[in-house]
Amino acid sequence: MIFHIDKEKLDAHIAKASFYYDIAGLAVGIGTGKEGLTYSCTAGFKNVETREKISDDTIFHMASVTKLFTSTAILMLQEKSLIDIDQTVITYLPWFRLADDRLNQITIRQLLTHTSGLPDCSDYHWDQPKTDEDALAAYVRSDEVSKAHLLWDPAECKFAYSNIGYEILGAVITQTSGMSFEDFVDQEILKPLGMADSTLLTFSRDMRKVASPHYKDQANNIRVSKIFPYNRAHAPSSTLTSNLEDLSKWAVANLKKQVLAPETYNEAWRSYAMVPNNGEDIGLGWFIREQRGLKLFGHEGTDDGFRSSFWICPELDFFVLVNANMTGSPVKKISKQILDILLGFEPKY
Repeated sequence: MIFHIDKEKLDAHIAKASFYYDIAGLAVGIGTGKEGLTYSCTAGFKNVETREKISDDTIFHMASVTKLFTSTAILMLQEKSLIDIDQTVITYLPWFRLADDRLNQITIRQLLTHTSGLPDCSDYHWDQPKTDEDALAAYVRSDEVSKAHLLWDPAECKFAYSNIGYEILGAVITQTSGMSFEDFVDQEILKPLGMADSTLLTFSRDMRKVASPHYKDQANNIRVSKIFPYNRAHAPSSTLTSNLEDLSKWAVANLKKQVLAPETYNEAWRSYAMVPNNGEDIGLGWFIREQRGLKLFGHEGTDDGFRSSFWICPELDFFVLVNANMTGSPVKKISKQILDILLGFEPKY
C-alpha cells in the first residue's frame, strides 16, 4: 500500500477543516522517514486579535505529545543501565509516598503504560505557574500525590490515563540522570536531533514566535486566553513547545529507529493494555491504533488553548502532524481524514 500527496486536494481539505471546525489556527505536516517533511499547510491565526497568521515555523504548545519524550528518556536510561523499568518506583524515589500501601508495587513500566492505578491530576495551576528547578519534585511530594489512593491494584494491568504518573517519571529521570528533567531531554534528545525550536522551558523562550492559546466563549466567539498552559511542575506530561520542522525531525528519527535501539522500539511499540472506549492500545508511552489496515504509533495532546496530534506509520515510513491553538480543536479527526485522503479514500466528517 502506498500513499500519494495531492497538494491541491490536501490544501483544500485543510482550509475546509479550519473553516467548518472554526479553529483559530492550524498547522499540518506530512512526510516520510526517507525524505523528512514533504508537505505542510497552515490556516488561521497565531492570534485572532492581532491577525498575525500561522506559518510553518509557528511554535505550538504540544501538551501530552511531551509524554513521548518522557517515555523515551526513561528508555534511554534503561539502555544506559541506570533504570530497570520493571523495578518499583520507590527503588529510585525512596521518598515517594501515597496514601495507599500498594505504592510499593508500582513499577516504572506501569507508569509508562498508565496501568499503575494512579488517578489523574485535577488542577495544573496554569494560572500559578512554577518556574524553579524544584517545582517538579515539590509536585511529586505535594498533597495531590502523597494523599492519593490507587484506583485499583497495579497487578490488574488496567488502563487509566495519569498525568501524575508521568510527573513521577520525570522525577525518576532527574534522580537517576543527575540532571533536571528538562536538561536531560534537551541534551539527550532535542539537541542531538537538531530540534533548535523546541524546548520544555517555555517561559525562557521568545514568546513572539509562539501561537497564542484560544477558546470559545459562551456565545461561541473565539477569544485569546490570558493564560498560557505552562507550569514546570508538569513538565514531563505537558510543557514541550515545538513546530512542524522540529516535530518532523522527531518523527524521522523514530521511523529510522535512531533514538533507541531496535529491540527497545520493539518493546515500546507492543501492546500492554487496551485503552477503553477508543479502540487503541498503549505501549511504553506510545498509543497504538489501526486505520485502513495500517498500524500507527503516536500521541494526542490536549491542554487549555491547544490541541496536538502526532502519528507515525513505520509500515509506510510515514508521519502526520496536526497542531491547533484552540481548545477542543478536532486534531485527531483531521489527522485521520488526512490519512484517508493520502490513501485515496474520501475523508469521513
